[in-house]
Amino acid sequence: MVIITHKLNEVMEISDRVTVLRKGKSIETLNTKDVKVSQLIELVVGKKVDLSISKDIIEEKTEILKMDDVTVLDPEGKNALEDVSFELCTHEILGVAGVANSGQKELCEAIAGLIKVNKGRIFFDEQNIVGKTPREIIRLGIRMGFIPEDRLGMGLVASMDIVHNIILKDYQNQPGIVLRRGPCIEKAKRIVQELDIQTPGITTPVKKLSGGNIQKVLLGREIDSSPRVLITAYPVRGLDIGASYKIYDLLNEQKKKGVAVIFVGEDLDVLMDLCDRIMVLCHGKVTGIVDPEKVTKDDIGLLMTGHSMEEIEADKKEGELDD
Repeated sequence: MVIITHKLNEVMEISDRVTVLRKGKSIETLNTKDVKVSQLIELVVGKKVDLSISKDIIEEKTEILKMDDVTVLDPEGKNALEDVSFELCTHEILGVAGVANSGQKELCEAIAGLIKVNKGRIFFDEQNIVGKTPREIIRLGIRMGFIPEDRLGMGLVASMDIVHNIILKDYQNQPGIVLRRGPCIEKAKRIVQELDIQTPGITTPVKKLSGGNIQKVLLGREIDSSPRVLITAYPVRGLDIGASYKIYDLLNEQKKKGVAVIFVGEDLDVLMDLCDRIMVLCHGKVTGIVDPEKVTKDDIGLLMTGHSMEEIEADKKEGELDD
């Protein structure tokens, strides 16, 4: 059997031998029992990688986004989100955890103005943006970046090159119907260089890039628009470990600049290390918003299954009494 995966824990748990590929070349084949994860990472990336995620605690925070009792219905008329409320501040990364299809997609798209909000309000700088289209939100002067889960379906146009994908959001801001080509090319070159996007050239269709480089094109475009709020849905899904940590670094840089970041993730270790707070969704409801420094992964796992923090704390106390 052959298994192809980016997840090194899977490699270590089920394989007998492992072959590392990098840039289309076979780097080395090893017996799994004789290799450490750190060695594999170095072979995959081509250099040593610091696997620590820095998290600077910034005290000066200002509320910028508020969701107030928001309900969103799915195509069948059922609640995809139910009475969801939370606040998001500048200089903060708010993680969103939950099993698949717990309302993460609807949460992101409701804030971005892509789907109808059936009840409730969403405030950006105390201005209610419910009922506004993405274009109307932009015209209000609201700078919001959105990195959707579906990179090539919603975020980018697969058949278009890097230049045209990077300037997709610029067309409507031009005084005429034609964009000046020179500045567009320079912008694309700058983003490719700053994010170390591996590509034959800026005229390469994005569908020919690797998953990590596709994600960098999308992230680079959204960051270049100088957002005040950056929404990211599974930004490292399917990426190798080197590309993943590059994305974490970019998000941390945005946080330091005062951007408010929503990070929808599936790796609890990353959520705990990267995020200032974690909001947990279960069947479209918020079961808790917690400080990762004060809870365990088990606690978050229980929240993901519908338990409340009050129930979890009560069970812990009961267990102490039993002991």
